[in-house]
Amino acid sequence: MKLKTSGLVLAMAAAVGAATYYFQDKSPSQQAFEGSNLPFSWANANLYFVITDRFSNGDKSNDNSYGRPYKDSAGYTAGTFHGGDFKGLTQKLDYIRSLGVNAIWVSSPVEQSHGWVGGGPMGMYQYYAYHGYYGLDFTSIDANMGTIEDFRTFVNEAHKRGIRVLIDVVMNHSGYATLKDMCDFKFGRTVHDIDPCREWTPNEQLGENFHNKPINQSYNESWNRWWGKDWIIFDGYGEPCGAEDGLDKCLAYLPDFKNTDTHGKKVQIPTFLQEKWSKGDKEHEIPAAAPYRKGEMSVAEFQAHWLASWVEEFGIDGYRCDTVKYVANPTWKLLKEYSLKALDTWRQKNKGKDPAASWTDPFYMTGEVWAFTNDPEDHSGYAKDGGFDSLIDFYFNPDGVNLNTCITPDQSDWEKYGKLYGRLEGKVPLGNLTYISSHDTSICRKKDMAKVAVNFGLLPGSIQLYYGDETNRQNDMGGGIDLEQGIRSDMNFPQDVEKAASWASKVGSLSTEYASDPILATWQKVGQFRLRNIAVGAGLQTKLSDNSYCRQYKDSTQGIDNSVVIHVGQTDSVMVGKCFNDGDILQDAMSGLTVTVKGGKVDLKVEKVAMLEVKRP
Repeated sequence: MKLKTSGLVLAMAAAVGAATYYFQDKSPSQQAFEGSNLPFSWANANLYFVITDRFSNGDKSNDNSYGRPYKDSAGYTAGTFHGGDFKGLTQKLDYIRSLGVNAIWVSSPVEQSHGWVGGGPMGMYQYYAYHGYYGLDFTSIDANMGTIEDFRTFVNEAHKRGIRVLIDVVMNHSGYATLKDMCDFKFGRTVHDIDPCREWTPNEQLGENFHNKPINQSYNESWNRWWGKDWIIFDGYGEPCGAEDGLDKCLAYLPDFKNTDTHGKKVQIPTFLQEKWSKGDKEHEIPAAAPYRKGEMSVAEFQAHWLASWVEEFGIDGYRCDTVKYVANPTWKLLKEYSLKALDTWRQKNKGKDPAASWTDPFYMTGEVWAFTNDPEDHSGYAKDGGFDSLIDFYFNPDGVNLNTCITPDQSDWEKYGKLYGRLEGKVPLGNLTYISSHDTSICRKKDMAKVAVNFGLLPGSIQLYYGDETNRQNDMGGGIDLEQGIRSDMNFPQDVEKAASWASKVGSLSTEYASDPILATWQKVGQFRLRNIAVGAGLQTKLSDNSYCRQYKDSTQGIDNSVVIHVGQTDSVMVGKCFNDGDILQDAMSGLTVTVKGGKVDLKVEKVAMLEVKRP
């Protein structure tokens, strides 16, 4: 895909062998970024997943929105908001781009529950919705993350760099009821009529902890001002909400949205939202959502319209969908339908304003089906019936919250995944998104993380980095009290991160500057090689020898004919004949050396890995 900017030149260089590449006129007036117009395919995605709150604080003035503290009343920070926001994320986009990233998934930006629930098995701390999974108002941005304009700027700046933007979406459940929300929106009841607006702390002498918050969730009309019985399954409406598995059941006691029937009962806007919206909040409300803040329709229709309004307003490029198997496929497909239309509307309105308005790839949806590995032929029907383009692949890190339980890819996995997802042309019916670390399992840390960068970064199919994989971010045990919260520790940027713009300045050709840390530099080299070459993730793989692989990908509609050769292990020469022709001039993305093909091979001293591609200008 290509950026549309005034005077932009998209030139296809003279084809060398079977490879095609693009370059861009970068006159200062265009404010363009090298590599922003590189050919793109979701089948070759190098996606970076960020929990926004834990990444970078660009605006300290929003840190305590809705009265949320950095340190809770017990003195802990394990489950609080830490200050990361979209201004901070925008400031770090060059760093992210230096990793060869072409798509970013951010935690849900919708307004979350204002208050806390008990945290950890022992209820030692207050647990806030910093991760984005306790939605309160799906038509408003959470103030801790910034304003509407902060988010718009982030998306636009990502697009300028050729980075697609995905947001996490949650259709299965709302957030829990909290004392703060009960105070702010005047719903529900408490034990012994305790004032929900007063600070409550556990009485240790009575054996209380934060799980014993004084909320009475038994059936009572006082709960009708919240979501209401037509919207959610919840004890306060006389429908037990426990920890069950399946559709129309509560997951981990989270109130379950009644959205299984897309054309089901027409419902009205919940009272608390009607009153909230009547007051207005231009800094945080999504303008495109205004038409869907009134009227009657099914719960699924309201939800799909609310979420699609983010696409229509900002031009986001896709969703990462949470708890997919707990929502009916027709409901997901409805969301996809509305979002496709919303993206088309945004593109029509934003020609010349945002480079992504000229992109042609359709709206993208990937999803979390716990323990899923791969199903490229879509026997499960998630693509056909649910509208999904891919699902997250749990193969390399399938466990719950544990330390270092991951396995990492090797060349046998390249062969396996190449057969599953590699194509000379076209794509599989249901793609994958493979990870080694996540916010729900563990962060993968091995002795040789440079080797992990190579084996994972060059894996066929699409891949997902979890923020800090590249910098060896550690599980900080949530400040020493909770292993699960430690998986989401604050980002540890490299000391020389201020040089990020230089690291990213030549990603479309061949960088000459990388981070001083050799492991991070390896992630950058591998990621940038992948960024420039669709064949790495999407291409058909041919084994040239025990340690060498050719990958090729073609798309005549986009003018793409791309080939690479990857060699692992020590050698003085690499066979490349099936990918390149004699006389072709290649560059090794790992060493930076230039070589010429002669007799079907190149003379190149390789210590660990070579990544060969047509030399860029």
